[in-house]
Amino acid sequence: MEGHERELLIKKVELFEGHRSEVLVDLGIPRSTYYKWRKAYDEDGVMGLEKTKTGAKRIWNRLHEDEVKRVLEIARLHPELPPRLLSVKITDEESFSVSESTVYRILKDNNLISPRPLPELPAKKEWQHKTKRVDEIWQTDATNIFVVGWGYYKLIPVEDDFSRKIISHDVRPDETAFSFSDIVEIAIENAKKEGHLIDKYNMPSLYTDNGPGFISDVMAGYLENHNMRHIFGTPYHPQGRGKIERFNRRIKEKLCLLVYCSPEELKKAVDEAIKLYNATPHESLDNVSPNDVYAGRKEEILQRRREKKRLTLERRKQYNLSRDINQNNGPKQHRSANSD
Repeated sequence: MEGHERELLIKKVELFEGHRSEVLVDLGIPRSTYYKWRKAYDEDGVMGLEKTKTGAKRIWNRLHEDEVKRVLEIARLHPELPPRLLSVKITDEESFSVSESTVYRILKDNNLISPRPLPELPAKKEWQHKTKRVDEIWQTDATNIFVVGWGYYKLIPVEDDFSRKIISHDVRPDETAFSFSDIVEIAIENAKKEGHLIDKYNMPSLYTDNGPGFISDVMAGYLENHNMRHIFGTPYHPQGRGKIERFNRRIKEKLCLLVYCSPEELKKAVDEAIKLYNATPHESLDNVSPNDVYAGRKEEILQRRREKKRLTLERRKQYNLSRDINQNNGPKQHRSANSD
């Protein structure tokens, strides 16, 4: 519809003696559209009606050029990070906030998107007994990793169910009750160093499968001495152990990229991988790291991000709208100067 046609419709509505809403319904024009035309017509006449037809919609929250450059700089410095983790890193460490989708779009426009990794195995149906605090339930299990000339060694982690933090771990040649109890003992010591488990009568429960090392009298006696309840998973029903099993699968994907010629080499690689895992923002934890959740810093971090996002959007809106006004005023000033 041309500008002069819109002008005729506006005049027709203005001359109508009844309620405007009635004639707008008859003409098939939404009220919001009419009032937008009316405002443009009052400000710029027929030219204003032409502009509403072809004018681009203002995008008030687009990034500054400096922000886009900084996103690209960080992406090139950390090519191993996907858009989600880049977004979290920028929001936490820089002076502005940026969403995962915006990071993805910037990287895609600059050919910096890596091929998508193979999809993980689908998760089982959620376990109905969800934890509500740290140190409520710990999980442990063992997974095999091959060492050249030594055979298979067992990586045994102890994971806090609520925060997903690996509280302790070790590489052992076996998965006996003695090995498991040793690593649980290390977990208790580590938790106490962080100010947890102050009350010896309020200890976490230990959730495991029904493996030989877990159902032994040695393990039962150890847990009883530490006031820890033992929860056995239902056979062929792995939902409850899904977190520890997913962790074992993910850590093996990283560790098995290299060949280890001694248990010491494997232990060093495991230490580095788990340190990185505990410090990496986790999607299911609202992009907060297991370390921070276990330490009780989650809400503080989320509040800080919300505030940074609010300030960033305010600053961006002011910048972009003022820039649009300057751009729109520029040609008008130029024409008026020529007319003089």
